[in-house]
Amino acid sequence: NNIERGVTMKKIYIIILFLFVIPLLSSCKIETAELDFDAEFNRIYASIPSVYFEDIILPSGVEPYTVKYQVDNEDLTGSILIFELQAEDQEIELEVIIESGNQKEKFYISIIQVGIRVLYNDIQTNDVFYKAFLKADAYIPYLVTSNFTLHTFEDNEEIEVEYLVNCTDIVRGRVVYTFPEDDVDCGVYSSITYNGETRMEIIPFTMSAVENLPHISAIHIDTSGNDSIDNNYEYVRATLSMYNNGDPENPYLEDVPLGIRLRGNSTLYMPKKSFKIKFDEKIRLTNAYQEKDWVLLANFTDQTLVRNFVAFQMSRGLDMDFTPTYVFVDVYLNDEYLGNYMLTDQIEVTNHRVDIEENVSTIDTGYLIEYDMGISRDPIKMANENIFYVDGIPFVIKSPQYEDAHYLTGHKQFIENYMNEVFDTLENGEEYDHLIDEESFIDWFIVSEVFKNVDSGYSSVFYYKDAGGLLKMGPLWDFDLSSGNQGHLGDDLRGPEGWYTPRHDKNRLFYYLWQYPEFQEALKERWNEVYETVILQVLDNIFEAADSITYSRLQNFQRWDVIGINYDWYTAPEVYAIDTYDEQVWFLHDYLKERIEWLDEEINDL
Repeated sequence: NNIERGVTMKKIYIIILFLFVIPLLSSCKIETAELDFDAEFNRIYASIPSVYFEDIILPSGVEPYTVKYQVDNEDLTGSILIFELQAEDQEIELEVIIESGNQKEKFYISIIQVGIRVLYNDIQTNDVFYKAFLKADAYIPYLVTSNFTLHTFEDNEEIEVEYLVNCTDIVRGRVVYTFPEDDVDCGVYSSITYNGETRMEIIPFTMSAVENLPHISAIHIDTSGNDSIDNNYEYVRATLSMYNNGDPENPYLEDVPLGIRLRGNSTLYMPKKSFKIKFDEKIRLTNAYQEKDWVLLANFTDQTLVRNFVAFQMSRGLDMDFTPTYVFVDVYLNDEYLGNYMLTDQIEVTNHRVDIEENVSTIDTGYLIEYDMGISRDPIKMANENIFYVDGIPFVIKSPQYEDAHYLTGHKQFIENYMNEVFDTLENGEEYDHLIDEESFIDWFIVSEVFKNVDSGYSSVFYYKDAGGLLKMGPLWDFDLSSGNQGHLGDDLRGPEGWYTPRHDKNRLFYYLWQYPEFQEALKERWNEVYETVILQVLDNIFEAADSITYSRLQNFQRWDVIGINYDWYTAPEVYAIDTYDEQVWFLHDYLKERIEWLDEEINDL
C-alpha cells in the first residue's frame, strides 16, 4: 500500500509540474526577457544626447542584443545620425530596433537640433560674404592697364556693394586708368552689405605706367621714294612690315611688296585717310586665310574708334555669312604715325569672303551688288559699265566685273531684271519667299537698326546671290557714322528713338517689307531669340573693345586732337559737346542702351 501510495503521489507531482509549475516558470522567463529589452533601451537612451550639432555615432547592442536605427523607416548607414544644417530647429524621431534571437522590440527617441537657426544663419552669412567678395575680387586685375568694370551684383537684390579706390576715380562702376608715368600701388575698398551686416575688404592692384601698357600689332608701310598717296584709283608701290604687339623685334611680316591707295568717299576729304592695300601675292594678315586685298579703316569720324568693330562683332554673334574681319592695328606711313586703324577685309567674292559661285560662263552665276546712292559723287565710278538703276536707286555690280575676260553681256541684264522683280513684288505686296532670303534680311536689319546706321539707306549696302539661289543681304559695312554720331542728320533722325531703315526716304526695299505682317512677325521672333545672348551683349562689347586699345587710342588722339574740338558736318552736336574719350564711350553705351530698349518695346508691340 505504501508503495502504491508513493507511486500515486509521484504521478500527482508530475501532473502538477506540467499543469502549474512549468507554465508559471515560462511566464516568469518571458516577463524577465521583456524587462531586459527595456533595460537595453534605457542603456542606449542614456548614451544618446538630447540635442546635437554634429554627426553622432549611435551605440551598438550588448550581447545577446543587436541594435539598428531608422529615421522615417530608412536604416541609418553605419548607425550614424548625420547632422544636416537646417534653417529652422528640427525634431528628429529616431527609431531604435533591439533584437535578441527571434524576438525584437522597437523604441523611439526624439532628438532636437537646438540653436540651429543661429548656427545656420552664421554659416550662411559667412558663405554669402565669402562668395560675394570672391566674385568682387575676380573683376579686379592685379595689374591695371586700362579702365575696368567693377562687379555690381545686379543679379542679387539682397547684396549691396560700394567701392572706393585710393588712386583714381570710379565713374559709373568703372575704375578709370590715369596713364601714370610710373607704376602706382592702389587698392579697391569693397564694402558689401548683406542682411543688415556690412563687411569690408581691401584688394590691392598696381596701375601700370603708361610706357608698360600692352601694344596692339603695328603695320609699317613705306612707299617707293616716299611717294605720297593722293587718290582712290591709283596704287602707289610700297612695302609692308607688321610687328606683333608693335615690337620691331617680333616681326610677323617684313618688307612685303604691295600697292596702296586711298579708299572711301566722304572719308577721302578727312585728315586721317583710309587705305586699300593690294599685295602682289596672297598674304595672311592675322587670319586663317590668305588674300591679296585688305582694307585699313581710319574711323576718323568715330571718336570712340569702336563702332565698326562692335557692329561686326554683333554680325558674328548673329552668325551672319561673310562677317568682315575686325582687328585693331597701329599704322605708320613712311615712319609717320597715322593712328589707330581697323584692319578688315575687302568686300569681294573669294573663297574666304563672299563665297559664292564665280563661274561667269553662265548667266545665273553668283552676284555681289551694292546699293550706292553716293555713286554720283565719283565720276570714275559713274563711268562704270556695271551700274544699273531700279526704282531710281543705283546698284553697282561688284561681281562679276565688267573687266573680267569671261564676262557675258547678259550678266548685267539678268541681275537688273532680278532686282526689278524683287522691287515690283514687294511694292505690290506679293509673295516674296521665292526671291529673297528673309532670314538674312532680318539679321542685317537688326544690326542696322540697333546702330541706327546712316548708310543703311544710302550706300555700302551689299546684296549677294549665289548661282540659282535667293537674294541675300550682306556683308555688313560702314558703321562709323552711326549710333548718335550722324552729324548731318536732323535732331528727329539722329536720336535713339524712331525707325530709320524702313523709311521710304531711306531703304526702299525695307519700306516695302515693313508692310508685310509676316515680315514683322518673323522680325519679332528673331529679335527675341537673340535679345539676351547677342543684342544686349553689344553694351559690354563696347567697353571690351575700348579697353583693348588703351595705349593705341592715347596715341591716336594725341596725333588727331579732335575730341571736343573738331566740329564738321559729320560731328553731331552731342558728340562735339563731349571732351574726353571715356565720356565718348559712355555716350555710345547710353545711346545704344536707350536704342535697344526702344526697339525692344516697339518690336514686341508689332
